[in-house]
Amino acid sequence: MEKDYILDTMAPGKRNAQLNLLDDALRRVLSGIFGRHQHSDRVLAAYFKENRRCGSRDRAFISDAVYALLRYWGFLRKYLPAERLEELESGMVRFTSRELGALLMAGAFINGSFDNAEIIRTGHKLSPALPRPASAPERRARQMADYFNTSAALTLDDLLPEWILNVLPVNLDRSVFISALAQRPPIYLRTQCVSNEVHSAMMEELNAINGDITPHPQISAAIAVRAKTNLYSLESYRNGCFEIQDLASQCVGLICDARPGNRWLDACAGAGGKTLQLAQMMKRKGNVTASDLRAYKLEDLRRRARRAGFPNITVKENIAASGRVKHPFDGVLVDAPCSCSGVWRRNPGAQWILTEREVAELAAQQLEILNTYAGAVRSGGILVYATCSVFDAENGDVVRAFLAAHPEFKLDPFTDPLTGNIAPGMLRIDGGNYDCDTLFAARMIKVE
Repeated sequence: MEKDYILDTMAPGKRNAQLNLLDDALRRVLSGIFGRHQHSDRVLAAYFKENRRCGSRDRAFISDAVYALLRYWGFLRKYLPAERLEELESGMVRFTSRELGALLMAGAFINGSFDNAEIIRTGHKLSPALPRPASAPERRARQMADYFNTSAALTLDDLLPEWILNVLPVNLDRSVFISALAQRPPIYLRTQCVSNEVHSAMMEELNAINGDITPHPQISAAIAVRAKTNLYSLESYRNGCFEIQDLASQCVGLICDARPGNRWLDACAGAGGKTLQLAQMMKRKGNVTASDLRAYKLEDLRRRARRAGFPNITVKENIAASGRVKHPFDGVLVDAPCSCSGVWRRNPGAQWILTEREVAELAAQQLEILNTYAGAVRSGGILVYATCSVFDAENGDVVRAFLAAHPEFKLDPFTDPLTGNIAPGMLRIDGGNYDCDTLFAARMIKVE
């Protein structure tokens, strides 16, 4: 592979200012992740909001460099002396700008962002010159180990903490899952146009932004967008023609299989992506009641429902917290709070702050939520349980414990939306295989 470094045409003063912003942003992100257990995307978004001097080029450069470092932190951390690593991973970022620059350069190089690596190297006057890049990230990580004169042995497994490697599902293709962590999946849209004419206008607008638009071959409403563009600014978005919703998340709605005239409860609705999908599947007939403990999330849903013009959505804060409802529902969706391990591709670095104890606590909470909402399902009705977790402890183990305590429910086989095969009541969508998030869903029917 030949070097493919661009000529850095930015004025030296401007480039130095940009590198200073990158240093500042990285310190904020690292202290946020390791010191306060915050998600990297939220920390970086808050940083940009506070620093209006960051233009679009600055934000793109900073985001690419910071996320490259986080994606390959499992390699980079092995270059550091044990005491420096322990200090940093406790939230104390006492590294010099040059030391952080070296880590940023290595992360960019391993990530294949060779232009950024060279810009960071020259900006921090790091030497020697970068080597000719190898073809695979693991091999480039070894090149960086040689660059820093370390003897670290590196494997793909280094990209996850050891305890996580030990609890990954046995039926998961581990190498595919770990490799995918280094690649952010595309943004997926879910179309909800009211007519073919409106759909055509939406597609015309999407194509006009050179967005690398790819309709999904199996799920007609799903469109992948790979270009960096502000989709929220498009007229078709403001008119409610599409929502941003990952492919795996759209599969959960399809597994629910809501029908016109049904009454559904989205018990942990959040901002309501699946609520809107259920309302659309019901052809705006019947009703979807959305509930969540977080009132501010429901405000987002109210705005989205108004924008799309859905008349069949009711929003109620914390409905049926006790599980007792006056009129049980035809279907209840429990998209439970979880470790979010299935969306690490969108939140690099999160795997380094999750603990085994947190997963166990979440599993107990998930079972409690399922037990609570079992009473909200009518006889013959459907209960769908979903997480964006890869761990069996939060997925199949929770469902089996629930079924053991509730003999009135049984697994209800359904069609896998991505393959057309029949799933025996439980399905994990492995994002590495479909270029989306990893997600689990179980469909149960109340037979009492």
